[in-house]
Amino acid sequence: MRQGIVEVEGAQLAYRIEGQGHPCLVVGSSVYYPRVFSQDLRAHLQLVFVDLRHFAASDPSFSPDRISIETYPDDIEHVRQTLELGDVVVIGHSIHGTIALEYARRYPQRVRGVVAVGSPPFRSAEDPSPSERFWEADASEERKEILARRLAELTPEVRAALSPGELWAREYVASGAKIWFDPDYDGSWLWEGVVLDGPVFARVAGELFTPYDLAQGPAEIAAPVLVAHGRYDYFVAYTLWEDHLHKLARHTYAQFERSGHTPPLEEPEQFNQTLLGWMDGLERAE
Repeated sequence: MRQGIVEVEGAQLAYRIEGQGHPCLVVGSSVYYPRVFSQDLRAHLQLVFVDLRHFAASDPSFSPDRISIETYPDDIEHVRQTLELGDVVVIGHSIHGTIALEYARRYPQRVRGVVAVGSPPFRSAEDPSPSERFWEADASEERKEILARRLAELTPEVRAALSPGELWAREYVASGAKIWFDPDYDGSWLWEGVVLDGPVFARVAGELFTPYDLAQGPAEIAAPVLVAHGRYDYFVAYTLWEDHLHKLARHTYAQFERSGHTPPLEEPEQFNQTLLGWMDGLERAE
């Protein structure tokens, strides 16, 4: 493993490189995501885990308002160039998969493919959201009871003692019944040592990508895309993709029947087999 920092305007993006093989740029958090992808994968791929701005040390004088939807793809390209990675497969989970797709849209000549895991193809300001409607219609009463009980533990006093970033992470953990195939799973260990910049994340998820549509341009996403989604993902419902897959010129859809929001961790063997098989297909096509 080697690790370091890549500086961009207003932030320091940490990275760590593990494994061997073709470089895959895993965007999001260099602390959280090494825990998500199995060690077995390092025998086949070089995984380059890199922070995005909402998980990075930032300059407090750099206002989140200066961040645009172009900022994140530009950051990723700066990392790729700085680390001299050549052409890459870009992997992103949840909103980070959407950011990976936006990188591929703007830097198509640098991207061999994109892997979007549990990622939304569109977001709207609807209330309730399509994912929330899916939850209400599909989730068992047991799941709903577990969710209500765990969220109730975040009392007003507990919430008041937390920073915006800490609160978001605690709510995410408490929402495990929506996020994991096993509704009782405790994902708090994934967040140990992770620092989430609440204002920057609010800018990204709450403003830049709401609303959002995969077809909004400025150009078509031409790279091959593997869309990996869990059947029991109630955080970003798999049903969102039903009317949006056609917006990707070249796509493969893989659904994991015993996963929620994070198939690489919940079904690692099946996920690894799917990912490596898809990447073999990219090589044969070149």
